Amino acid sequence: MALKHLIPLLSMSLVSLAQNYTQGLEKSTGLAPCDALISVGLSNRILTASSEEYEPRIQSWWSANTRQHPWCLFQPQTTEEVSIGISTLQKAGNGAGDWHIAIRSGGHGWPGSNNIDKGVTIDLGHMNNSWYDAEHKHASIEPGAHWKDVYLNLLDKYNVTVTGGRDGDVGVGGFLLGGGISYYTGTNGLGCDTVLNYELVLANGTIIQANAQENADLFKALKGGGPNFGIVTRFDVEAMSAVELAYGHNVVSLDHSDEIMDVVVAFTEHVAERPHDHMFVLYEHSPEMNGTIILSVTANTQGDMNTTSFDDLRRIPTLSSSWDKMSLADAANASQVSSGYRSAGSTLTFLSSTSILLHAAQLHTDLVNRLTTLLGASGFLSSIILQPMPTLYSDISTSKGGSMLPPFPSNAIMWTGGVGVSGSDAQLAIAETELLAMTAELERAAKEEGVLLELQYMNYAHPGQDALGTYGESKVKFMKKVAEEVDPGYFWQERVPGGFKLNRVR
Repeated sequence: MALKHLIPLLSMSLVSLAQNYTQGLEKSTGLAPCDALISVGLSNRILTASSEEYEPRIQSWWSANTRQHPWCLFQPQTTEEVSIGISTLQKAGNGAGDWHIAIRSGGHGWPGSNNIDKGVTIDLGHMNNSWYDAEHKHASIEPGAHWKDVYLNLLDKYNVTVTGGRDGDVGVGGFLLGGGISYYTGTNGLGCDTVLNYELVLANGTIIQANAQENADLFKALKGGGPNFGIVTRFDVEAMSAVELAYGHNVVSLDHSDEIMDVVVAFTEHVAERPHDHMFVLYEHSPEMNGTIILSVTANTQGDMNTTSFDDLRRIPTLSSSWDKMSLADAANASQVSSGYRSAGSTLTFLSSTSILLHAAQLHTDLVNRLTTLLGASGFLSSIILQPMPTLYSDISTSKGGSMLPPFPSNAIMWTGGVGVSGSDAQLAIAETELLAMTAELERAAKEEGVLLELQYMNYAHPGQDALGTYGESKVKFMKKVAEEVDPGYFWQERVPGGFKLNRVR
């Protein structure tokens, strides 16, 4: 792959631009990377711990155990500022000190993936704009936006929408770089399959475009390849006319677990017949509930209130239910997962099988009982999520040129487990240990049954899992080749350690 238009150093115009910024923090902080950013004119983009806005911003990270405290937050507002900041930080790290860099998009993720204690966190939260190009029929989205805001802005200003996250608080950057499961995946593929162009900043500060014609290998590697190639500052994505969804929730008691599993498997087998329908199921236990409930989230992206895909689900007696027409923005608001807990998660994928799903449900019940003994009935919450992943999704991806995620050999179910505690790190360590033990047992059982698939989806995986390694040897080799070409100094691998990194795949 030959990258076009690469220049080894920042242009003098960018340096001049930096020097024209209003100076804010002119006094030395004593912290080398923060002072380096101040020295090039980025002082009014820096928050230190003594800044009034610093702690409120730290508290905006979704999970309490990701609210680490970097030496400073660098909050760029333009691609040019990202470029200046990266080239400056790269030069500021030649000493023997032990500090690193983290990159935040929306603030979801596990500890260390998008924040850091010793070093600088590049917080992209001010790069949160979205707009529509009517001539080319695509939307452009900056990485620090949350999906609920993207949907609302594109709806109100242009009456269009895009293939994005279901949880409205999820950020754009991590979602699209990891794949991106959406209500529209049955017709449009994963979120990454709808990206037409990436604008990104490389390790030396160079700003480039990656698309099917320009830097084509990098374009493909970015589709599911995660934070290994640069900071994406703009995603140009397919857009479509906004149509109200048919959207609803069904809540049933744990007594109906067997029936729910039959519904999940049957729905997965027939997605190709009704690609506008989407469903996922959560088993959820929390202190506010008297036991465990099963929540099914259903949607039809054409607003068809009479779709028959969910008829079997509706025959199961409910504790509560809803089925209404609403905008994607409203649905994203309705699907936000509670935040503020110390949390951990893990994921597996297996062929569509009722027996392994029933085993997963029983293991969750066992987890609840175990954590009740260890932490008390009100000391934790836990969940498992069952996401149908039919071959249709892979077929759409292939038809659009493919991504880094491996195709499914047959209809599949993605399982994700999660735990959270409102208490101490010690309590989280207990809950996380039990979660991983449950994951290992489910993996063993799925392998024994012959239904285990290799994929561990990056956006849901535990940091101890090898998400990139499960993409397959040929794709890992391809991504490493691309990464070496755009980042020969291994800046993203060594200086930005968070997230799933190619240099840790063997």
